[in-house]
Amino acid sequence: MDQSKKRPNLDGQLGRLLRNMAMQRPVPMHSGEWLATTDIYETSSDIIVVMDVSGAEPSELSVVAEEMKVRVSGERVYPLPEKICCIHQLEIERGYFERIVSLPRAVDVSKTSSAYKNGMLVITLPIWKHKGKARIKVT
Repeated sequence: MDQSKKRPNLDGQLGRLLRNMAMQRPVPMHSGEWLATTDIYETSSDIIVVMDVSGAEPSELSVVAEEMKVRVSGERVYPLPEKICCIHQLEIERGYFERIVSLPRAVDVSKTSSAYKNGMLVITLPIWKHKGKARIKVT
């Protein structure tokens, strides 16, 4: 069996541990700004940013790409049950979020695209390719 499959996901375990420690005190229903979890991949032609923004309406998301970073913001809102008398577990963050992701390479912002499916925002940013050659006049 592959050893990497046997190893525990330490990042995930640490995140759960910290959330559980925080649950020992009262938590407000609106926790304010939260951090959308993000993965970044690179192919031979693109940088692909995948962000978990489940619960946010696609029409309410803002995606702004720059040469070396992308900024995603929005709000996750969902209805709460009426007349809550006790919270036993509160892990789903709510409210406004903004995430600025630094990119490993320069991208062509004019050709950037995004898609939202099943709560995942996928941003495809073509890697900037310098084409041809230019003669530079020395003055």
